[in-house]
Amino acid sequence: MLIYFIRRRRNHRRSTLFNRPLEPDRLRMLDEIPLCRRIPQEYRKELCGHINVFLSEKTFEGCRGQRITDEIKLKIAAQACVLLLNRETDYFPRLTSLLIYPDAYWVNDNYEMAGQTIKGKAVNLGESWEQGTVVLSWKQISDELADQYCGHSLVLHEFAHQIDAEDGFLNGLPELGEGANYGKWADVFGKEYDGLRDGAVNGVEDVIDDYGAQDPAEFFAVVTEGFFLKPTEMRQAHVELYDELVKFYRLDPAGWNPDGASNA
Repeated sequence: MLIYFIRRRRNHRRSTLFNRPLEPDRLRMLDEIPLCRRIPQEYRKELCGHINVFLSEKTFEGCRGQRITDEIKLKIAAQACVLLLNRETDYFPRLTSLLIYPDAYWVNDNYEMAGQTIKGKAVNLGESWEQGTVVLSWKQISDELADQYCGHSLVLHEFAHQIDAEDGFLNGLPELGEGANYGKWADVFGKEYDGLRDGAVNGVEDVIDDYGAQDPAEFFAVVTEGFFLKPTEMRQAHVELYDELVKFYRLDPAGWNPDGASNA
């Protein structure tokens, strides 16, 4: 009974936030995001509503001197919430906080060599932790947003990992929903993943970034970036993969405005 009332109260609060108009300054910043300028008008109100809920529920923390501004919060939230459009959502339920670094940052990077564990460090731009945190480099995000044809989004990538891990497993197989054909998904994604790995070894260029050849989880995150940012090329080069992503995300970005004209 207590859980029922908690959920009811949460849903009421979310509904109130969802139906609240986005402030003019935030609408202006929204139109500075190339991907969001391409989104059809029919999804515009939904995106704004999701942004309101996201900003209310998630905590942003600056690291290494990074000051958290409304622009930072809005431009990260907006890209993340594109992944929620036209789908039932619980707003990245495992996520509670975002750590924002001003630039790339060092992390511990242990690896095996000749049967021994080697302790080292690596430079990262972003991470998605299963314990409820996403880590992002603001400079990387800013650089991507400054180039309309960049074709990459650190935010989409890390939040695709969040979606992937909602079932408790970060393995490139998110919860597909009731009635979904898991066998078809596995066949298509398995074939495409193997093809990308073979291509990466042989130096074959692909619209899918070869970073996705690392493992199935990275593959899902990378093809999510391509699906939203290079949809026409993705559909032409990987028809079956694109169709599976259309069914999963319930969107068809190849049909969106390619010029990124403002929806304001």
